[in-house]
Amino acid sequence: MNPDSKDITDSDGSRPAAIPFKRIVLCVAIIIFFTTAIRLPLLNIPFERDEGAYAYIAWRLGHNELPYRDWVDQKPPGVYWVYRAALSLPLEPVHAVHFMGLLFSAASACALFFLTRRFLSVPLACGAAVLFALLSADPWVEGTAANTELFMLLPLILSQLVFLSAIPAGRLQIPLMVLCGVLIGVAVGFKQVAAVNWFFLIAMFPVFAPAGNRLRGTLVFAVSSALGAAWVWSFLLVYFHFQHGLEDFIYNVFTHNLSYIQTEPWAKRWRLCRHTLMHLAHTQALVWVFVTAGLVALGVAGRRKWLFFLAGWLLTSFIGVSASGFFFPHYFQQALPALSLAAMAGAGALFSARFWTTRLAAPARMALLGVGLIILPAVVIYPFVFTYSPAEKVRKIYPGNSFAEMPELGRQLARLTRPTDRVYIFGAEPEVLFYARRVSATRYIFLIPLYGPYPDARIRQMLTAGEIADANPAAAVYLPNDLFFVPGAEQYLTQWSRAYFQKKFQPKFYLTVDPSGVKRVISCDDRKALSNPPGQREAGMLAVRKGP
Repeated sequence: MNPDSKDITDSDGSRPAAIPFKRIVLCVAIIIFFTTAIRLPLLNIPFERDEGAYAYIAWRLGHNELPYRDWVDQKPPGVYWVYRAALSLPLEPVHAVHFMGLLFSAASACALFFLTRRFLSVPLACGAAVLFALLSADPWVEGTAANTELFMLLPLILSQLVFLSAIPAGRLQIPLMVLCGVLIGVAVGFKQVAAVNWFFLIAMFPVFAPAGNRLRGTLVFAVSSALGAAWVWSFLLVYFHFQHGLEDFIYNVFTHNLSYIQTEPWAKRWRLCRHTLMHLAHTQALVWVFVTAGLVALGVAGRRKWLFFLAGWLLTSFIGVSASGFFFPHYFQQALPALSLAAMAGAGALFSARFWTTRLAAPARMALLGVGLIILPAVVIYPFVFTYSPAEKVRKIYPGNSFAEMPELGRQLARLTRPTDRVYIFGAEPEVLFYARRVSATRYIFLIPLYGPYPDARIRQMLTAGEIADANPAAAVYLPNDLFFVPGAEQYLTQWSRAYFQKKFQPKFYLTVDPSGVKRVISCDDRKALSNPPGQREAGMLAVRKGP
């Protein structure tokens, strides 16, 4: 970075300064290198439960089955098709899915570079992309998983780029406006909360539009982008209609989710938000300081357009993060592009601050700012890249869960059953079904949607019990989840399942937990032969059907 260069350009965002092609290629190469170097060692982390659900449904797509109609999940269908593409790669499935995540992350980082360079210098734009690549792989934000947020971010960032290109000084660029809507529609096809980005861009249009054309331009943009998004979702609706799954699609993706996001009281939402923010502070605390500096610097410099843009993008992202009220760490990935961009704006302002420009040379200032931005996430990520085994990685990221033991449970399930057998899992671990390549005895490959405070919960649990009994599963896995037992949750299926297990199945393997929290999958024979240490308990069970 040249200390005499401007860190914040005079561009209005629609006409970025010309940059030599070789310099662009170098920056893109740096971004791809860093993204790959960070994520390659993370490809072998076992699936968590959301990944397990996406992988299972993607596997069944290859058998002419349909999401929602045949298998219940609440996410839009984009993630299943991406997983299906990943499973076609000549790689081990877990590696293949995470490699697809690497490709999306690299593409998102490159897109963020091109967006950031519209109002920051090239080195800062490159820095924002590298910072995003680092933060998006942060284990504390569960960035190692190939979750919906990871795939959603690419079309969202691209929609910002196209939006800025659709506001030239002369005339309205309607095709670009439609394309912006298409990209937002694609993003919503990965996760519903991406829709808030459309409202954000409509609000930003009069901020960036030339004077005298703001009202008309905003209306044209709103209509044109809505048509683009509608085109994407019209395709999805028509597709599911002709696959005889439209009603299930609408219920799971929209109707059920509207009930889902109303389940948490406001007091609990605040506690969950505060807890997750404290969790994320391990890696993002200093980044938040730089973000504050960036917003202040934009205001002091009179860059009101970019101040509104960044502050609005951050606010919009937080609305998306908080929509459900659960504040899971991976939800916060939606805010990472805006955080990275604003943090680098702060770095640019601090680089030129008078209090140290006369005391430290430019390289020293650059080094200190770079270390300040990456020190916390680098320290956190280091052991995941260089030290931990795959099982240790997933245990550190998801303490208290049994994701590390599920591959072994899946192998034993595959050994004890035939490929045509059906399996009932009382729990929320569909990754076991995927590892074993066995079909679920119920459409509910994880049971969490049956255990919320929903008026039809008992009816749906009764229907599910009948579905399981009709399937006559050859094996069953008992892995109860704490979310099943929240106060007021319907327990019909719990009681039915316990009686069903006792009557129809005999245990073959147990998932045990010792006093230190270490979990193991052991056979019943080994369980009998071993003297149980004090405090050891059973956390789960794999059982097979008794008799013929």
